[in-house]
Amino acid sequence: MAKRKREAAAAKEKVKKRNTREKSQIRALDMEAYEELLIWAKDKGINLNGVEPRRIPGRGMGIVATKPLEEDETILTVPSTTLRTYETVHPSISRALPKDISIHGLLAADLAFDPPPSAKYRQWNAVCPSRKDIWDYLPLTWDHRLRQFLPKKALELLLKQEAKFEKDWSMVQQSQLLSSKPGQKENKSLEEEECGTLNKSITREDYLYAWLLVNTRTFYHETPKTKKFNKEDRMVLQPVADLFNHTSYDPSAEDTEGNRKTCSVAFSPTAFTITTTRPYAAGEEVYICYGNHSNDFLLIEYGFLFDENVWDEVCIDDAILPLLDQAQTHSRSQQQQQQPPRKVTRRLNERGKKDPKSQASQQQPPKSPKEVLEETGFLGNYNLDPRNPTGCYRTQVALRALAALADSPGPQGEKKFRAFIDYGQDPWEESPEEQTKLNTLLAQALKRWSSDVIEKKIRDGLDNLEWGEGHEGVMGRECHRGLLSMRWMQVGRMVDRALKELEG
Repeated sequence: MAKRKREAAAAKEKVKKRNTREKSQIRALDMEAYEELLIWAKDKGINLNGVEPRRIPGRGMGIVATKPLEEDETILTVPSTTLRTYETVHPSISRALPKDISIHGLLAADLAFDPPPSAKYRQWNAVCPSRKDIWDYLPLTWDHRLRQFLPKKALELLLKQEAKFEKDWSMVQQSQLLSSKPGQKENKSLEEEECGTLNKSITREDYLYAWLLVNTRTFYHETPKTKKFNKEDRMVLQPVADLFNHTSYDPSAEDTEGNRKTCSVAFSPTAFTITTTRPYAAGEEVYICYGNHSNDFLLIEYGFLFDENVWDEVCIDDAILPLLDQAQTHSRSQQQQQQPPRKVTRRLNERGKKDPKSQASQQQPPKSPKEVLEETGFLGNYNLDPRNPTGCYRTQVALRALAALADSPGPQGEKKFRAFIDYGQDPWEESPEEQTKLNTLLAQALKRWSSDVIEKKIRDGLDNLEWGEGHEGVMGRECHRGLLSMRWMQVGRMVDRALKELEG
């Protein structure tokens, strides 16, 4: 028995060493690819000043300062001639696709149909995330059954993203870019004859991979030419610049944890530049900001989350809307109990005939908070965020509608509520007792949501699923569960922060 244990331990150690050796070889190959990219970039006139790509422990690649950097130093210059734009797309691709395809879809087609290895972009292609990386971290590629575990805002973003992809893929399918059907003669354009055969055997998965590469690696690029496009179509791929990692930054919250001042990004007709806005020490990672995005957005669009994100927010509709539904049910129940049958009478007009205008006016039933909020445009889209831990303005409006119509159902309560949204009259804020009622109402809703949804449905549900790869019954990979669990832990922390403020 002891011998078997020793043999098992030795075998396990052997596998561990082999895996470590293989990982080291992969890392060495990765670094070799990045070194080739830098040689290619220098040859193309791309200038890196005091920075270079390096592997960041536990976080993949990033751009790191190789020397002390001062504020206002230009650390990267990318000539416009090296940018990958709608104008650099293979002519036989751009001509085969509908003119109204998105620039996103066009650039994805250029990546997908370009026969590997592309001599022009080989070095850039070599450092792009692998298909496994994309499938590990971007929810658009995940099993659809995992969508029930996404936060509300994240799911909304995912469905919009999916609709955009399906529209682009549909246009590709309708074009002549894919392989001809059996028995159908394939026509080659002059450009294709001159530039080589395109890869026409791509699948939906191939195009999705290319589409998501474009989605995660493009930069906003506005020029006199791109101004004619919709804002979301003003995009460009650019080598080396896409190696910079993102961080969140809010100038009004300098001392907030996770708030890092980032580099500035600029473009001109001749070049794209990245410039420091503060000093950096040698060995320090240098960041840019992709935008003021919540973690739901970052997860869906880029496949990562920040533990501390100054722009994070969580949608609490699932906590507030049940309160409104409950109030609406209560309002209707009261109306049925209090409304006695009425006799409708008519009086005679001067000519002795019944006057239709004299019919006794029907008293309108009082409106519920939900109906009033819908009328005024404040129904839904309620959020918590680090800047407003007790709820955004819309959340406070909803709470005031509930309070006003609970205290005075009918016109009087509605008048009090409308005085707040129309004229800023806020008796709740002026009265500590009234404000305490609102805080209690929100705290109860958040506790109920946290217990029923976050704890029971989400966390317990994720724990009870089968995770792994390559066998039936599995919903997703461990990395999928890790991202979903991390996101809901962040949501839980924001709720706890709100409760501390509300009950403090």
